[in-house]
Amino acid sequence: MSNQPVAQPNTSRVTSGIILTVLSAFSFGSTGFLANHLADQGNPGVVIGFYESVFGLALVLAINVHHAGRPRATRAAMAWATIAAMGFAVAFGSFYTALSHIDLTVGAPILGAVPLVSYVFILFVLRGQERITPRALIGASLVVVGVGIIGVTS
Repeated sequence: MSNQPVAQPNTSRVTSGIILTVLSAFSFGSTGFLANHLADQGNPGVVIGFYESVFGLALVLAINVHHAGRPRATRAAMAWATIAAMGFAVAFGSFYTALSHIDLTVGAPILGAVPLVSYVFILFVLRGQERITPRALIGASLVVVGVGIIGVTS
């Protein structure tokens, strides 16, 4: 028998992670609701997506202001971040434009496929740089199926 202590996850980190996940879910849901309301009033989806991106960027910069003097990103990382930001802007601009034509209950399940599409993208584009475990792929598939079931039944 070993007297070595068993490594336990830090309780405060787990609690913080759960709280931040719940806040993220609330933020995501309320953003969709508000964007749907704005799109229904005739506001262009591109404008709604632009403001969401600007406010998100401001929040990220405010949280990371203490790293401002010492950037740690390489040029390749900055290029990928720029490509991701442009993809984000196109995706949400398109989504908010679609909300002016369809209900949120129809559009949300389509948006729920993002984890699975992200994993397919990683498999083809980031081959060798990222590794997807079967467990993560099954989890993403279950998320997509769950969102699809909610969308079909509502």
